Amino acid sequence: MTKSVSKLKIEGKEVIMIELRKHGIDSIMLNGEIKVGEYDGVDFVKKEVSEEKMKIAEEYSLKVKELLNLCPCIISIVYSDMLYVKFYYNSVDVIAFISQNGYTTYNKQISIDKSTEGRIKDCALKFLEILGVKL
Repeated sequence: MTKSVSKLKIEGKEVIMIELRKHGIDSIMLNGEIKVGEYDGVDFVKKEVSEEKMKIAEEYSLKVKELLNLCPCIISIVYSDMLYVKFYYNSVDVIAFISQNGYTTYNKQISIDKSTEGRIKDCALKFLEILGVKL
């Protein structure tokens, strides 16, 4: 099941969207407040949830915000059959494809320094750790 975190602009506002699909929570939207609901890639529909689910959403939200603060160049991380990490590098949007054996390839023929490559991979693996998932 796909899980992701993305920095988006919705109605002109920057938001963080977390597709969790865990603990009975489909998605979490952070836009100054935490909202739980369903996100189909276009629209977010807020759902009323129990206090317990809201606490879980708050915990995930805090951890993901910390992660994105440590990795400001990351635009999104998607986990399905492998990790897909979209990030800014030298004013260019780049997508890293990280396979289950840890091998990394990119969507562009671009030379990425080892420090950045390691940081991107570490951030992506930290996201999986937050979710309790292994690559």
